[in-house]
Amino acid sequence: MNTHSRRLHRGPSLLHALACALPALTALVLPLVATAEAGALRVTWKPSVSSPRPAAPKTTPREASLLGLCGPADGALMDVAGIVARRQLDGASALTADELAFALRAAGDPHVWPKAWSLSGQNLDDADTEARFKGWIGGIRTLGKRRCGVAKLDGENGAGVATVITFDALADMAPVTTSARVGQWITLEGTMLVPASGVQVVLLGPRAAPRTVPSSLSGGKIRSTFAVDQPGAWLVQVLATVSTGPRPVLETTIYAGQKPPSAFVRAAVPGEEAAAGAKDDADAMLRMINAARIAEGRKPLVRDPALDKVAKAHSEEMMKARIVGHDVGGGDPRKRIEAAGIKAAIAGENVASASSLPNAHRALWASPSHRGNLLLERFTKVGVAVARAADGSYWVTEMFSGP
Repeated sequence: MNTHSRRLHRGPSLLHALACALPALTALVLPLVATAEAGALRVTWKPSVSSPRPAAPKTTPREASLLGLCGPADGALMDVAGIVARRQLDGASALTADELAFALRAAGDPHVWPKAWSLSGQNLDDADTEARFKGWIGGIRTLGKRRCGVAKLDGENGAGVATVITFDALADMAPVTTSARVGQWITLEGTMLVPASGVQVVLLGPRAAPRTVPSSLSGGKIRSTFAVDQPGAWLVQVLATVSTGPRPVLETTIYAGQKPPSAFVRAAVPGEEAAAGAKDDADAMLRMINAARIAEGRKPLVRDPALDKVAKAHSEEMMKARIVGHDVGGGDPRKRIEAAGIKAAIAGENVASASSLPNAHRALWASPSHRGNLLLERFTKVGVAVARAADGSYWVTEMFSGP
């Protein structure tokens, strides 16, 4: 009898952020190399990040069959799928969400929210593998263009691994360097692949709060120019307002005055240890939010039952629709707050889907736009809700408000 183990990984965690004024309520090129030795993820960065990246015509017939079920091959995804499959075949653990995002950036890809699927076992049957994958990919909603990377590897004694990594591309980006001089001006240019009513470019520097820099959207073309004026890592995030509301569509990291890291290192996130002893999932998220704010010199937020109710309804809507967004059927945050009779001069919302609550908090903290909401000093109240799906995923809504 064949033995199989199916592993589904999400990374980075899916999330959205929105902060808005509410006037109606009175005032918002080197190849990628990786090793699985001792579980370490080591990479060599490409000199720039851009998309799309054509895939080399080297897929096997077995890989081509999975691509036929998934979609067009992308070069960066093909590289990283090979890394994930090789790690699992060698006995290393699969990449976590943040490791997967790191590997994709090193491979030169700017897209967000990749999803990974893997099947490992002895004497894998191709038809069974394809049937399992078809069931998984059929549950994923796509707004833009699906791109894919696949790898099918065989090891000793009949061991085998099949891996697919995919993302929903809503925009593409012209090449942006991954290394720069301190003070160098960077031009970011991109193209929306879906209708968008506006864009923002948010920077998260090495020693400063997130900040928005000037940007434009004209005829579907995105443009922004900014300087990386401190040494260290700069996370650049492009937010676009699409059919489901504002959401990240592109991200890249620029290392100013230093080389990109050759190995993934997970840094501690403020607040992540505070969830211990929480009475429920929402309380755990609240504890992490306030611990992070206190660590950064902000006042803790007061939990508001009315905001909790709005957040709870939205988490359940997202879980039901299987999509992370600010409007998935119940209206955008402004409409939901107004309908609840909540009076606020300014409000914001973070939403996420993740495999665990700490992963949700880490992903929100790592995102410039979401961290901006977490630390905004004008916010004084918060509503928090978590819906837990049958597959073990967590659907999180954080609703902020201020006078």
